[in-house]
Amino acid sequence: MSCPAGRGDGSQVRLGSLDLRCPACLGQGRPLRLLVEGQYRLIGCRRCRTQYFRPDPEAVPGLAAASVSEYWETYKFQLYANSAVQRDYEQRYLAGLREAERLAGPIRSVLDVGCGIGNFVAFAQGRAMAACGIDVDAGAVAVARSRGLPVCLSEDLDTIAPDQALDAITLWDVIEHLYDPVPVLCRVLTKLRPGGVVLLETPDAAFPVRPLVLTAHRMSRGRLHLTGHLYYWEHKIYFTEAGLSAILGRVGCEILSVRHETSPRAKMQEIFDRYAAVSLPNRIIARLWPILESGARHLGAGNKLIVTARHAPADRQ
Repeated sequence: MSCPAGRGDGSQVRLGSLDLRCPACLGQGRPLRLLVEGQYRLIGCRRCRTQYFRPDPEAVPGLAAASVSEYWETYKFQLYANSAVQRDYEQRYLAGLREAERLAGPIRSVLDVGCGIGNFVAFAQGRAMAACGIDVDAGAVAVARSRGLPVCLSEDLDTIAPDQALDAITLWDVIEHLYDPVPVLCRVLTKLRPGGVVLLETPDAAFPVRPLVLTAHRMSRGRLHLTGHLYYWEHKIYFTEAGLSAILGRVGCEILSVRHETSPRAKMQEIFDRYAAVSLPNRIIARLWPILESGARHLGAGNKLIVTARHAPADRQ
C-alpha cells in the first residue's frame, strides 16, 4: 500500500486555533463567511479549491471535531426505499459500472462502502456480481440484512471481504461525510486487487450555484440564507476535481474519468417536498431547483462528480 501513515506531513496550517489545512491536497485554506449550526466554519482551499467545514473555536471554544456524522436520519429509510428514487439511482449505477468496465475491464466482485440499506449491493447482485457492503449505521445494516444482502458494520469488514480480492470498490455519496477520508480509503483499499477500480460519487465544489448562494449570503450578512441545501455539516468536505485527484493520489489511485451529473430528480423532489413548508428560503429553492437543475444538466455542469479511478499501489507503480 502507498497510504500515508498519518494526515500528510504533520504540518499545521492554522489561523489562531482554526485548522485551515485542506483535507484533500494539504494546502492552505482561507475561512469563508458561512458558519453552520453556529459552530462549523466553511474553509476554501487556496490551491485545489476544495471546500470543507472545520469547528471554529471562536464560535464554540474547546469544541472537539466529530469524525463521522449521523447520516441515516429516520426519513432517509423511506426516501431510499422509494421505487422512483431507486430507479433513478439504478440508471446512475449502470452508467458508472459501464464506464468503469470500459476503462478498466470486467467487474465481477465489488464492495460498496457506505452501503446504507443495500440498494447498490442488490443492484450489483442482479447483474451477477459478487457484491457485499459495509456501513457505520447499525439500523441501515439491519435493513439491508433483512433483504438477504451480505452487509455488515464497517468494523467487521474483514469478515466479508478478503484482502486484495475485489475488482471494484464503490463509494456513492460517502467520502464527503468523512472529516478525514484518508484512513477510511486506506482501510478499504486493502480489499481491492492491484489495478482494481474505485468508483465514487460526491458533491462538486465547483457547481456554479455555490458561489451564487455564498455571495447572496455574504452580501446580505446572512439574512438571505439559501445555502441550506448546498452546505451542511453532515457533508464535511466538498471536493473539486483537483481535490479528488490529490486525495486519491495520496492513497495510490489514479483518476481515469470524471463525469458531471445532477442529483437524481426523484430524490431531490422528495427532499424539497419535505422541507418546502419549513421556511421561505426552502420554498424559494424548491421552486428554483428544477430550473437550475435543467440548466446545469444542459450545460454539463452538474452538482455531482462521478469519478472512476484505478488503484496502483506503490510496489506496482
